[in-house]
Amino acid sequence: MMTNFYNKIKKQALFTVLVFCGITAQSFAQKLHKGLVKDAFGKPVAGARIDAGTSKYPIISNKSGEFTITDTEVDTVYISKSGFLPFKQASVNIKDYSFVLLAEQNFDSRIILPWNTSVSKKYYAGAVGTTSGSEMAKYRNLNNSNALAGSIAGLITVQGSDEPGFDGSSLIIRGINTYNFGGISTYVDNVPLPFSQLDPLEIDQLSILKDATANASYGINGANKSLIVTTKRGEAYQNKINFYSQFGFIKPNAPQHYLGAKDYMTLYNEAAVNDGLPIRFTSSQIAAYDNPDRNMDQYPDVDWYKELIKTEAIQQKYNLTFSGGTNAIRYFVLLGYAKQEGLFKYGDFNEKAYQFNSNNSFDRYNFRTNIDFAITPSLTASVDLGGRIENQKSPGAGTSGTNGIWLNLSRYPPGLFPMIYSNGNIGGNSQFARNPYGIITRTGYNNIATRNLLGTTRLNQNLDKLVEGLSVTAAFSYYNLYYNGEGRTMDFASYELQPDGSYQKFGNDVSLAVRARAAAQNRLNIFWGKVDYQRTFGTKHELNASIGFNQSVNTRSGDDYPYATQGFFGRAFYNYNKKYIAELNIGYNGSENLPKGERYGLFPSLALGWIVSNENFVKSDHIDLLKLRASYGILGNADFGIGGDARSRYLYLSNYETGSAYTFGNNPASAGGRREGALGNENITWETNRMANVGIDFEFFKHRIGGSIDVFSERRKDILAYASSISSLGGFATKPFNIGIMENKGLDWDVYYKNKISDFSFAIHVLGSFVKNKIINQEEQVQPYGYLYRTGNALGTPFGLTATGYFKDQNDINNSPKQSFSTVKPGDIKYKDENNDGVIDVYDQVKLGNPNLPQFYYGLGFDFAWKGFDLKVLFQGAGSRSVSILSSAVSGFAGDNKPTDFVLNRWTPATAEVATSPRLSLGTNANNYQQSSFWMRNGRYLRLKNIELGYSLPQSLVSKVKLANARIFVNSFNLYTWSDLPLNLDPEFIGAGLGSYPRTKSFNFGLNVEF
Repeated sequence: MMTNFYNKIKKQALFTVLVFCGITAQSFAQKLHKGLVKDAFGKPVAGARIDAGTSKYPIISNKSGEFTITDTEVDTVYISKSGFLPFKQASVNIKDYSFVLLAEQNFDSRIILPWNTSVSKKYYAGAVGTTSGSEMAKYRNLNNSNALAGSIAGLITVQGSDEPGFDGSSLIIRGINTYNFGGISTYVDNVPLPFSQLDPLEIDQLSILKDATANASYGINGANKSLIVTTKRGEAYQNKINFYSQFGFIKPNAPQHYLGAKDYMTLYNEAAVNDGLPIRFTSSQIAAYDNPDRNMDQYPDVDWYKELIKTEAIQQKYNLTFSGGTNAIRYFVLLGYAKQEGLFKYGDFNEKAYQFNSNNSFDRYNFRTNIDFAITPSLTASVDLGGRIENQKSPGAGTSGTNGIWLNLSRYPPGLFPMIYSNGNIGGNSQFARNPYGIITRTGYNNIATRNLLGTTRLNQNLDKLVEGLSVTAAFSYYNLYYNGEGRTMDFASYELQPDGSYQKFGNDVSLAVRARAAAQNRLNIFWGKVDYQRTFGTKHELNASIGFNQSVNTRSGDDYPYATQGFFGRAFYNYNKKYIAELNIGYNGSENLPKGERYGLFPSLALGWIVSNENFVKSDHIDLLKLRASYGILGNADFGIGGDARSRYLYLSNYETGSAYTFGNNPASAGGRREGALGNENITWETNRMANVGIDFEFFKHRIGGSIDVFSERRKDILAYASSISSLGGFATKPFNIGIMENKGLDWDVYYKNKISDFSFAIHVLGSFVKNKIINQEEQVQPYGYLYRTGNALGTPFGLTATGYFKDQNDINNSPKQSFSTVKPGDIKYKDENNDGVIDVYDQVKLGNPNLPQFYYGLGFDFAWKGFDLKVLFQGAGSRSVSILSSAVSGFAGDNKPTDFVLNRWTPATAEVATSPRLSLGTNANNYQQSSFWMRNGRYLRLKNIELGYSLPQSLVSKVKLANARIFVNSFNLYTWSDLPLNLDPEFIGAGLGSYPRTKSFNFGLNVEF
């Protein structure tokens, strides 16, 4: 009985278990989702990332586009793949797991405008150029400003020094339209800050605002145009970990070909004879250099550049990013480290004795944490914290800094003394006592440490329950910059070997000591808030409007007053039937830099757009987009830039300044005096820039051909200038008046062609700008001849003398106009007497060419991809510019320089007909080294700016190690330059390597991994 009972129980239990297992298996089978990812043409998309549920590892589609989701709880499916629009769909709406990804087109993207305004590029009527941090990162350059050359239409970049940590480019948007240009405005997440040392991988989008519509909200600070950076944020359910690494070398471009000791001495004697002076070097001294076994202390031949400059220096960079989250909380986190070493040899000279390296170096640590979270379903908050630590080290070379070393390298002769004598003494003499080897090894070091921290808190309240489409946003940011300059000092003596074997000493050895510390701290507070209204009425009417307020206070170290701006902004956007667009922007802003009662101004703009391709009479399979747009508006500038200060202050005030001392009392004591300074301009106001822009956006033939072309015109008035009509006989000076006028006109373009043939895809990208400005009035002094006026010419137009050749002989000199700069001799440069007064002087200066700043600037890019391989090539060039090559490279012995091979074809009686440089002389020779047409050259150039070859490992391989993607690459930056300039002169910056850090090229390789 009991046995049968237990058997029944066992059978029932077994049946229950089997049924449960079957149900469970069926349940799991139902939760197992197999899917397929295709493109619009039905072809499988390999390497697409599928985020669904809470899978520990990324789900990646295979080469057939297939994938499997094994998670039991799938709420929403997210699919992402570079080059395609992101896909998102709730699982309850998915009938089958076959998905189609649409290719991302140029005008599908969104543009981030000031104050977190996001607009569709397709429906925007203003003029904005954009790039992404991911694209900037491909330049493998530590300074972001150098990663923009040739990348955005309308943006001109000019790089000066390449010194680590000081290598930024000047940025100009659509040329310059004021002769008090203090630079464009730059903003990071709506905070007026530089962006150059952000890590590019923390940048989501970088935009340049080119017209009045885009800059309108900045109003009184918008006329010089703006660059805005938006940092990255996390995306819900797209959890990613990325590791980026690169390691490479920086190599200096080829130096000037300086002449060796024997040629130096021979030509020095020639120059002395030309000047009527006795020769310095005997024939036996010169002949001694033919003996390879000569005494190197007595007969040195120093190649200073080769002795002191490395052939390469290390550059490296590493990043780790985390991003993702849920609908409740999203995050983006970045950690970064970058280092660039300098080019000086012997920087490690003091490492053992004093534990420091004096070579140039730049270290940077970046971090960022951007968090977004939902407090309630309608209230969201964001907390951002970003910062970096920078350390810039250089030899402790005194006020001349690193540039003093490069200057001495271009001046110190090869044969007067060795770099180091055989007994260890540092070589030198009374004229050349600062041996660059001594500067590197025995002047200590400078270290500049900066700490940057930016924190932002934002709140957004959705008010749909009150009014549909209404929301309120408020944000507060605090920025702190701490600067600390410190180091250690020492000094050295140099020695010159005398004929009797003794040494003459110059200077003294000074022991290591602590350098005085210099510290500074700047603080910036900014608050902004706005009310947004976004509604769509029916199917044809879209309305977006906002009104907001902003205020910033910048407090700098020292006794300077805080810099403050304040204002309101408003925007109204209307789109009818996705065809007709109108946008009105207004800025009402003020600056404490202006007098009370006159600090605020109204700056309106209007933009109109017509999407012609959406008209029925134009619709065609070959026309994907055809849009016409136009804008007009008024902007201001209150950052005047007078006297070299990018923001001269309180020019409306008269002031007193330090005057001469006076002696008082029976026991005479001197007391400082005061005197009346320049009289203030009580009517000072902002510069006003009226800007017009007309543009066309287009895409044809299934998005294969596309681009944008813009034509613009600007007229700026009320530019500050000193009134020449006020005579100095009055005994007083004045501050500048708003009397200047300039015009600026041009066009910019960004055109591309892309295609895909089987597994091979390619794209060609051509962009550029042509800009020309004109000075209408700048209150010049009255000139005796019309050709002397700068008014009517472009800003920066070079003026100088017109060279007509060389003086042949004394008879030629006697029968030519008198040249007033110095006594001339045969072989000196001969100039044209423009006014026919028989004298060559400053009244014979004429226009010599175009400004140094390029009027024509362009980029040419090529992108290729085939079966995991990708190749990116970028050329950047400039034209319609003139440069003067007058520098130490062409000056021979003048100015204590040493000659290069440029002087080998100098004027002599035997080479008079073919000479390309004037006679050699000692001293300054003021006549030959005037600014003149002799030294002007066409400044056009074409540079192979960037080339990168990459390979993405197959998904079948990376998936085995639980990776989403892996890519290796090799890269080169600034690889080669074509120009019309002689020698090894850099066309972008003539001074590179001549008194400043040389132009460099870099070679990098690296690995990027996505988990």
